Amino acid sequence: MSRRPVNVICCNGASVRSQKRRVIKLDYRPEYKERNVHVGLPSFVQDVYHLPPRILDLLELAAYVFATDRLVTRGRKDQLEYHGWPRAFDFHMKVRDTSFWNQRVVIDSLAEALVFATGDDSWKFTFYPGHSTPPTSLFDQAGVRVNPGDLPLTVTLFSGGLDSLAGCLEVLDKTTNKVLLVSHQSQPGTTHTQRQLAEALNKYYPGRVHHYQYSCHLKGLRAQEETQRTRAFLYSAIAFAIASAYGEQQIVVFENGLTGINLYRREDLANARASRTTHPKSMRLLQEFFSMVAEREFKLNLPFLFCTKRDVVAKLVSGSHPELISSTVSCTMTFKNLASATHCGECFQCVDRRLASFAAGADQYDHSGLYAADIITTGITDSESKTTVVDYIRQAVKFSESNLDHFQAEYMSELADIVDSLPISGSDDDKVTELWKLARRHGEAVESALKQIRDRHDNPFRGIARNSLLDLVSEREYLKPETKRLVESLIRVVDPAVHEMFRKQKPKDEPDLNEKVAALLKTHQPKLRSEHPTKSFACARVIPDHELGNFNVLIETKYVRSNTSPSKATDGIAADLTKYPNDAYILFLVYDPTGAIPNDRLFQEDIESRGRCSVKILR
Repeated sequence: MSRRPVNVICCNGASVRSQKRRVIKLDYRPEYKERNVHVGLPSFVQDVYHLPPRILDLLELAAYVFATDRLVTRGRKDQLEYHGWPRAFDFHMKVRDTSFWNQRVVIDSLAEALVFATGDDSWKFTFYPGHSTPPTSLFDQAGVRVNPGDLPLTVTLFSGGLDSLAGCLEVLDKTTNKVLLVSHQSQPGTTHTQRQLAEALNKYYPGRVHHYQYSCHLKGLRAQEETQRTRAFLYSAIAFAIASAYGEQQIVVFENGLTGINLYRREDLANARASRTTHPKSMRLLQEFFSMVAEREFKLNLPFLFCTKRDVVAKLVSGSHPELISSTVSCTMTFKNLASATHCGECFQCVDRRLASFAAGADQYDHSGLYAADIITTGITDSESKTTVVDYIRQAVKFSESNLDHFQAEYMSELADIVDSLPISGSDDDKVTELWKLARRHGEAVESALKQIRDRHDNPFRGIARNSLLDLVSEREYLKPETKRLVESLIRVVDPAVHEMFRKQKPKDEPDLNEKVAALLKTHQPKLRSEHPTKSFACARVIPDHELGNFNVLIETKYVRSNTSPSKATDGIAADLTKYPNDAYILFLVYDPTGAIPNDRLFQEDIESRGRCSVKILR
């Protein structure tokens, strides 16, 4: 049983007494004076004339779940990386079709889908009778249905990104289908992008494109959580409602397989800390849940499941309207954007998009002017963004070099969830092989992109900006072990500061030196944590021995006086190596203000040859 505090959520006027737990009331109804959620349900229903009570319940439920997800924080970023991720929810809501929603099989199916997609501890649901809304028009009554027309239909999620646009164009170019674009709208920038693209598609394919827009966001409340792991549930519920109104039995989700599967890039991105928005298991669980709602088989089709991002961009480049690439938006941090830039340039989605564009020969459309930060030639100032780029390339290297057996062993636990949910035939080994091929192609695409970037932007007559993508590639930052990268970051903090700190007055002794170094590192700890989230460090002399196993890197300071011989200093360091756990890496900061060590290189090599340590001499 979870020990985490349970968030009690009451919606549509449902109430529950709870003296020990915080109760959050959410309501979108106009008659509710303290309305705190905006849901554009009436205008949405008018576009299709009528939706059955159960589907209206579903749309409200998805909106409230999304609002809850954004309102309840997972914790500070340091908690997010280490132990603060999951939440627990006790959800209470008034509905129209009470008998359906209170079926145990329905509740369990819904909870299972949300727990997997969000990584939360639990989603518990209780539904109550007594909810209704007035008809939205004279046509909002049972038996009135929207006219599907003579053309076959494709109902698809439309986010305004590269993948959804590529899928829509492929359907429009290769079939006679009418495409029903389904969008969730919560931010002005996203809404503008979706509408602009939908208008362009209407212009190029008159009479074959219809855009359905469902507005949903918090009202008068500031979002506390930006991960938005429940957005897939909201998006697919909207598309399910449209498909049901037209009598369709499937919706299409155009998302490349690497983004959907999203194999973790580092240790702290296990569980749903890496997005599972279109993960095959998320899609399967939602498919099973929607089939219950529909009381017949309903499918979520994933045509791009075995495509890389490069494959998707290549479809756009070779398609009928590559010029629309520059109008799409993939960024998840658009609030960072400046002036005419539509992308921040530093989030994972921006990095993925830029490298895929180079690999697919689309950089003329996906040009630097779209990005607030041009990481290729300009230094990345944000440590989290630098880690994102390094992790992204490191994983691509791993993918490109791994054989099938290594790939299976490396991602064994994740593959179990994926393989069981893949909508293809064949044995488990056959499915793992297809996933490995997909990962290999992604790795090769990233390698190709980096080579092209160097060919076009690495001018040997000019310097390279520190921490730019060119610099990271030149220094092969992504090939260094994570512990080694942390050690180098620690040295960059300490080395320039020590001379200034002790310029006028030297430390009294070694404990004084260690205390000041510890204070220095403590002030830089948030930045170091954001750049190296899976590794931790501590100054060894300020913590008891029994806690040493909690740290990947231990820092020992040594004060070499003028009367201290190098051999004595070396013997002391060698003795320290034996008292720490074998899995600990030790950084020795050797303060030698008088130059008692005659040969720095030999001194360092003598100690570092013993393994699991680095030495930095400070003066």
